[in-house]
Amino acid sequence: MQDETQASPKTLGDLNNQVDSTGRWHHTLIGDNLGRRTLKFGMSLKDFIDGSSVGNRTNIESIEAFSGEFHAQRNLDTTHANGLARYTLMGLVRAAIRTINGSVDPKIIQLRDQLGDPAYVSLQPVVCNIRTCSPNGTDLKIRDVGVGRSLETGAYQVMIGAKQLMWVVDGQHRREGFNRVLEFLRKVNQSYRYPAKGLFVPSNYTGDMIDYTIHNFWAKILEIALTQATITIECHLGLKEDEEQQLFYDLNSKGKKVIQSLAYQYDHTDPINKFISEEIVEGNLLGFKPSEKDVSDWQSDDGSISRKDVNTITCLLTLGKSNSKSATPAIVESRREYLKRFWKLVTTTPGFGKDKAKSKTILAQPVMLKALAKLGFDLAYGHQNIRNETDYKKLCEAIISKQLDFSHQNSLWRALLMSTEDREKEFPGISEYVYVPVDTNLDAGTYDKANEWVRFGSRHNDIYPRLGDTIRYSLKLKPRPSITKVLSTMESNP
Repeated sequence: MQDETQASPKTLGDLNNQVDSTGRWHHTLIGDNLGRRTLKFGMSLKDFIDGSSVGNRTNIESIEAFSGEFHAQRNLDTTHANGLARYTLMGLVRAAIRTINGSVDPKIIQLRDQLGDPAYVSLQPVVCNIRTCSPNGTDLKIRDVGVGRSLETGAYQVMIGAKQLMWVVDGQHRREGFNRVLEFLRKVNQSYRYPAKGLFVPSNYTGDMIDYTIHNFWAKILEIALTQATITIECHLGLKEDEEQQLFYDLNSKGKKVIQSLAYQYDHTDPINKFISEEIVEGNLLGFKPSEKDVSDWQSDDGSISRKDVNTITCLLTLGKSNSKSATPAIVESRREYLKRFWKLVTTTPGFGKDKAKSKTILAQPVMLKALAKLGFDLAYGHQNIRNETDYKKLCEAIISKQLDFSHQNSLWRALLMSTEDREKEFPGISEYVYVPVDTNLDAGTYDKANEWVRFGSRHNDIYPRLGDTIRYSLKLKPRPSITKVLSTMESNP
């Protein structure tokens, strides 16, 4: 009896012009997703990149081979792709370390820690569509894995030709991230150097050729990326234009984002969030636990600050930005003592962190902490035009000595509530520091005369830079160069 796994002999004449000699058999499970046939299989990262494409407008308009294809994707966000590339690289580094028998070289541990070492790393499945097959894949060739072995496995092999591209419906940024990882690894292995604008450059890298141990480690990572690392794919079959577009929209619009409080609690990848968890929360650096939300009713104020505001303030202090997207473990680690010092200085302010703190000190309002954090960053780590070590020391000393008075009775904090004319009259020379364009609705806040409270407004992004300028004026620091430039331009073009 002939073995069913053996194909019957054919001649070249038996083959038609549609045969695809580059086609490959893939092990797959056949699924039924709400009535539509899908294939579920795993592929190496490289095979996925080679066998897929992205139907965004940019690709279809710029790649001649895609002329006439429909688009069912948004355009690529390069920042998001870079973030996923670094995340993937973290996982590959951890995978390579697990292959090492015995002790791991400290240089490799240092590399891992600088890149980032989250609690767990994993990639979610990608969703694709094969446009060039019949609906539900009725024309795809399959064979049961158990045929010839008297087995019923429920698993199949499916033939996918090189011309049957998998169009990415959900996962184009993961795909681009994989591509950037492979490009980075190839450059490091070929040149023995880190690319200047690559995914990762160690903080202590001087530009010299990397040593033998580290090069071998990167070579192992490239090997794992090419041969072992896989991505899971759910592939839809023969979807038409409106169907693929609808699937893209549904997959990207109907998911619910993780609420911010859980993100702070569960995200161990973000280096700033990790610092806050370790030093501020677990280390009780503030003397209180950050709350889930800010308290707007001052009568109910228990002295705490919301976790959201603590994260934003720490981002401003670390990066000069209100988010942590550009943060790396190396940056945060190199500034750890600087960050701790800021929060320790803040806690020395009378009334801070105590019951009814907002009524006792202006510094209990998050917008003032943002102002102080951004000013501290600019002076300590900002652009070379605004970085000033001497002024940074003056700022710290002024907080320690209480020269910088954060009480509500300090009339300085009412400066932004005044008109330009009244502000200059009350504080001569402040116009060289604080500039508010005529058409700007600053809405800086209100002054409660009965309680002598200054309560700043909710437009924090407009208010906190100018509060920083007010502090500059008070301590006779140098004005922000951008303000000086604007005022100079106004004088030369009255």
